[in-house]
Amino acid sequence: MPHALVLSHDWIAHELGHLEAWLDVHGFSVNRVLREQPRALPPADLLIVLGSPASVAGDECPPASLSEVAAVRDWVTSGRPCLGICFGAQVLALATGGRVRRMAQPFERYAALDVAAGAPESIHGPWVVWHNDGIIAPASSEVLGSLDHADLMFRTRRAWGLQPHVEVTAASLERMAVALGSPLATYGPIVEQLRADDEGNAAHARALLDAFLDDTGAGRLRGDEGPGEDLPGQR
Repeated sequence: MPHALVLSHDWIAHELGHLEAWLDVHGFSVNRVLREQPRALPPADLLIVLGSPASVAGDECPPASLSEVAAVRDWVTSGRPCLGICFGAQVLALATGGRVRRMAQPFERYAALDVAAGAPESIHGPWVVWHNDGIIAPASSEVLGSLDHADLMFRTRRAWGLQPHVEVTAASLERMAVALGSPLATYGPIVEQLRADDEGNAAHARALLDAFLDDTGAGRLRGDEGPGEDLPGQR
């Protein structure tokens, strides 16, 4: 049985949402590691890094986040599959030579992405795109989906960074927004759009996650990966 390691907070952006059914269908067991109780990442066949209200943009990156960036860099360099969602995508970008910048205004929308040539059509969405920091994908990566203000999906080695919250359901998004203290006027319309597109969003998420699985071989049991080359910025 393949094992998935999920790194998250214990109070926000921690719900698996669409990921839960997808992991179950593909036979993964799940081990949770909480940022509130930092420790070394145990072995697994797949690392999933979820969202956070923290930032890795510019000089705002706190020591705990820098440690997370280093851990993800080590994981990806060793050739193991990694899926970073929202903050997890930002961590992956920084870990592999990209940049993260603070945006002048937050972007909060249920939006379809511009899909790069040759990328899976499932990239298109629409998705819940909700972030204050924008990714500039590593030069060594392939940008899969974007909007005018940022690179929103990219892949590098056996890792994908997904800035949109591809995992959320309408219910889990509402709980996350409330935990963030977001005003109802901001999150209410997005929740309603997501609720109205419940079946379509779930289907898009399954297709996207399956594309990630096919691309990275994330269900492969440990021991099949070869060593990787150094990544930009690795020490």
